[in-house]
Amino acid sequence: MKRAPVIDRETIDMLREMDDVTDESDLLLELIDDFLVHSATLVTDIQHNAETEAQSALAATSHSLKGASLNIGALVLFKVCDKIEYMARNHDLGAAKAQLPELINAFQATTTALTELRERSQRGELIDDLLGENIIDIS
Repeated sequence: MKRAPVIDRETIDMLREMDDVTDESDLLLELIDDFLVHSATLVTDIQHNAETEAQSALAATSHSLKGASLNIGALVLFKVCDKIEYMARNHDLGAAKAQLPELINAFQATTTALTELRERSQRGELIDDLLGENIIDIS
């Protein structure tokens, strides 16, 4: 078992720099909000598709959450989604189902970290310590 940061510092730094360059001071907050709103539905869909053995839908929803996770720097969640997508595309639905607890764990850790990051960023507080603080065990 390895330990990894829930949110990637480099991705958040890049998004913050984009805020500075584009004068879109709320870009990071908007991306976090968008992720928090849409990712929960994708996780529910992944669970449903795994349980009902809907192979194509499982691969597609895993791919969607994988992309959203990468865009916001949620690399642990990205890796879990990548595994599930790979397993679904290779018709290994039993192995994909076995990843669901890891998916839920990574998703909960990600949403907790992003919510805290959003709240502190909105208050104008430093967030750098959060990016090294939220660590999760991964397989």
